Amino acid sequence: MQRLYHQDLYDFARPVESYWEASAPLAQAGYGPLEDDARCDVAVIGGGYTGLSAALHLARDHGIEARVLEAGPIGWGASGRNGGHCTLAASKLSIEQMIGRYGEAETKRFFASQREAIELVDAIGHDEAIDFDRQGDGNLEVAHRPAAFAELQAGAEALQRLFGLPTRLMTREAFAEQGYDSREQFGALHVGVGFGLHPLKLAAGLAEAARRRGARIHGRSAVRAWHREGGRHRLVTAGGSLQAERVILATNGFTPEQLHPAFVGRPLPALSNIVTTRPLTAEELAAQRWQNECPTTNTRDMLFYYRLLPDRRFLFGARGDTRGDLGSAGRMRDWMVRRLGEVFPAWREVPISHAWRGPICMTRRLTPALGRLEDEPSVAFGFGYHGNGVNSAPWSGMMLARLITGAPLDEVPAVMRGLPPRFPLPALRLWALRAAYLYYRLRDDVLGG
Repeated sequence: MQRLYHQDLYDFARPVESYWEASAPLAQAGYGPLEDDARCDVAVIGGGYTGLSAALHLARDHGIEARVLEAGPIGWGASGRNGGHCTLAASKLSIEQMIGRYGEAETKRFFASQREAIELVDAIGHDEAIDFDRQGDGNLEVAHRPAAFAELQAGAEALQRLFGLPTRLMTREAFAEQGYDSREQFGALHVGVGFGLHPLKLAAGLAEAARRRGARIHGRSAVRAWHREGGRHRLVTAGGSLQAERVILATNGFTPEQLHPAFVGRPLPALSNIVTTRPLTAEELAAQRWQNECPTTNTRDMLFYYRLLPDRRFLFGARGDTRGDLGSAGRMRDWMVRRLGEVFPAWREVPISHAWRGPICMTRRLTPALGRLEDEPSVAFGFGYHGNGVNSAPWSGMMLARLITGAPLDEVPAVMRGLPPRFPLPALRLWALRAAYLYYRLRDDVLGG
């Protein structure tokens, strides 16, 4: 099946080798592959946050037994390898752009749904007894150059005035006393919504909760063909097939577009890369004045995202790499180690314990895509979280369970409702992404930082 990136990225048998896998591997017992010809009411393609949440809510809230088909081991995709930032917001549009396109009322609905999504993750953790190492009391955005602090001020005002979000601005000096100091710290904005978590523990908890409530979950069951037989869908895997009245597509950055013509050319996977250090000593933390547990991003166009983990390892992530082969993974690791040392010079020589990568998913309209196919309403879909799937994907799964059981589409905010437009010349999407990365890196270099 044709893929955008090198085939190495789609080797579902290759271990991820992330810190998450090393610290809390997801037991695969009970999630064996589909090995017969089965039937169900709702089939879910994709065993990440979206698909597992959809299966959980179908079983728990609607009394419908769903079957989940996942290409790799459960938790193998982005849901088990992201940075663990459960924060706002799953769009690359600015607030002004979003209001200009969708209006103020729908923009408010979108941000309300994003806040609800964060609260949903908390609620699922409580209701289903999932201990996912909740950490921090909000999220931080840090100005990486002096002029960026004014952007944070404007953003804080909009978040408070339009959406009622709690915000707190800190100058460079104030944040050095309360957060950290570095070569790229010129003040920060704290938004009092969100937290950090262990992403693989969340995935494992969702899988177990869905199974406990009655869902059937099959790992290592990539869908190789999808066609209609009468009024039912037939999904074919290597070991069997699954017939279903309705289908939810929940594959995000790993979407196999050729399975269904409606999805060809719509998602744009973009690789995100993460390294973690060995646990930092108290002296090393003091050298950067680090005293912050919140998920943090900076204001670069090619942003860095980072956080201190509960065992005092430092997680550092960045976009980049448009190839996907094993060689480019090594080169990206070396680049990130260098940049980590430049931003936090006191940690330049701290050994790296783990390095890994995986795709986030973007869309042409720069917002998520959630809905039912207009000409085939028995098919629902959710993808395109723009690097903020930890909150958005479980919420989307909940909404997909509602939509596939007949809820009206207008329950979904217009910002994310329906399919996004196709990219022009879809085969050239990676070249467009490479050009965008080059432009953003040049902006970052020219503007400083």
